[in-house]
Amino acid sequence: MRTPVCVALVLVATVSFSAPKKKPKPVARPAASSKQAIVVDAPPAMAKLLQSTLGARFSVTVNRDALSDQPLAKEVRTVTAPVKAIAVVMARSAGDSWSLTVLNGADGTPLENQVFRAAARKPLKELPKSVAGAIALACATGQAPSAEKPDSAAPATTEPARTEVTKAEPRAEPKAEVKKAEPKKVEPAKSEPAPEPERTTVSSSSEPSATPSTLPALRMGLGFRGFGRSLTWAGDPEQALARYALRFAPAVAIHATWYPGAHFTSGIASNLGLAFMGDIGIGISSSQDTSRWGTRADRFRISGAFRQPFGSVFSLEAVAGVSLQRYSIDPVAANDGTPRPNIPSVAYVGPRAGVGVRLAKLGPIEVDAMGGIVILTSTGELGTEAYFRRAGGFGVDASAGVAVQLIDNLQLRAAFDWTRYFLSLRPEEGARFVAPSAADQFLGGSVALQWVM
Repeated sequence: MRTPVCVALVLVATVSFSAPKKKPKPVARPAASSKQAIVVDAPPAMAKLLQSTLGARFSVTVNRDALSDQPLAKEVRTVTAPVKAIAVVMARSAGDSWSLTVLNGADGTPLENQVFRAAARKPLKELPKSVAGAIALACATGQAPSAEKPDSAAPATTEPARTEVTKAEPRAEPKAEVKKAEPKKVEPAKSEPAPEPERTTVSSSSEPSATPSTLPALRMGLGFRGFGRSLTWAGDPEQALARYALRFAPAVAIHATWYPGAHFTSGIASNLGLAFMGDIGIGISSSQDTSRWGTRADRFRISGAFRQPFGSVFSLEAVAGVSLQRYSIDPVAANDGTPRPNIPSVAYVGPRAGVGVRLAKLGPIEVDAMGGIVILTSTGELGTEAYFRRAGGFGVDASAGVAVQLIDNLQLRAAFDWTRYFLSLRPEEGARFVAPSAADQFLGGSVALQWVM
């Protein structure tokens, strides 16, 4: 009798000790420490850079060309739902600028937009720290899209929870875990119904106007210019007026164009600016035989500027302002006191308008050209009683330049310029000089270092 009793006791003990050992299943904590998913829609090189930058905090899925440039909520959810992504990072380039936009994974609303410059011909090695930080922070605030059928799933998850609790009465801890986890899954389902987020995407389409323009805001150059001059008279049979020719003279040249609105907007205000150009001759003298006269030459133009871009490569440019060009010769030679020949000093002043084109980013090369016209309101000494009191006329000018990028923002620019003034002298009856017209022409070339940003 003792043997069957002992066997029965052993069996009971075995069953009682083996049953509780099936309980340690609730150790599903690794799910809490797993990375949240995001989707990257970007060109290959940028996608790789974003993946390496954000991969430490998020599980990154690359989905190339998945979305349009301004996606609606439905488009975003079709990309984020399969991987339960909390955000989408879109990267778009225009010339030498990048725009990174973070969209909420649940409804596609914009969370962040960062615009920064990067050389188009060089692969970007890393994102600017401020940009990377802002993008990562925006991604963390996103939400995953809700489940499509939360109501049918809820009963199935709650029923088994009750049976498990009744089996394991002694341990109350699973009750707390089950009850806290389940409502969180059901709650997002209540915020699902409305397609209202799509309206927010439409209203946010006006936001890019508040981002800086991708076109340069400032173009400024300093360099060296060489020029020559030719002054001829028509209808002067007695040659009472002396012709003048200067083969070469040096000058210091500066030019600048600034679009202040381009620093903070990409709208029409980003294409309104100011333009300035000037050069001053140095070490110039005029000579005849052994006599030498001190000579001064300069020109200045200040204008309002407007540009109309067509894409990121081609743009039309227009300027309107005031032009001043002076050329004066001393009345007496510095070396021997000889009086100056009958060559008047001139100061051509008047309103000027010009139109031009610019071809940017042809590799490292940029090409520009412009033509203009000035209506003379003053001609300096030429328009006085000593020469022709009623003198007037107009001038035309043209210029063209080629700039080669040396390093980021710095270019070497070579340019050619031509200006010709057509002068109507209208001499009076019995005047000292009788020439009815004249032509004053300037040819120049320049080399300058140019800063573009």
